[in-house]
This record gives sequence, C-alpha cells and structure tokens, in this order.
Amino acid sequence: MGKSTIFFGQPIFSQMISLNDKGKITARGLSDKSDPYCKRFSTFQHLITMVYGVTSGCNS
Repeated sequence: MGKSTIFFGQPIFSQMISLNDKGKITARGLSDKSDPYCKRFSTFQHLITMVYGVTSGCNS
C-alpha cells in the first residue's frame, strides 16, 4: 500500500480547512440568512475561527 501524497507537508489545520467546501458553506449561509447584519466575519470566516479555537485548545 503506497503512501498518500495529497496532504504531504501541510499543517493539520490547513488540511482540515481544505476539506471544507467554501462555496457550499457560503451558499448555506445565504439560504439560512446568517449574514445579513454581518459586520466583521462571514459564515465561512466564523467557521474557520471556531475550528481554530477548538483545535488550539481555547476554552473561553
């Protein structure tokens, strides 16, 4: 069995983010109307921020 070279040399956080489809997440945010009053973060940026917080061990 050969080794996979798809994620070779990328940090784990980058690998996790690359598995998410930005187009689908943005479309879901538009269909659920989660960004109408967005001042700072879009739905996708908020997801990335939350994933980073969880993986880095933030607890507050």
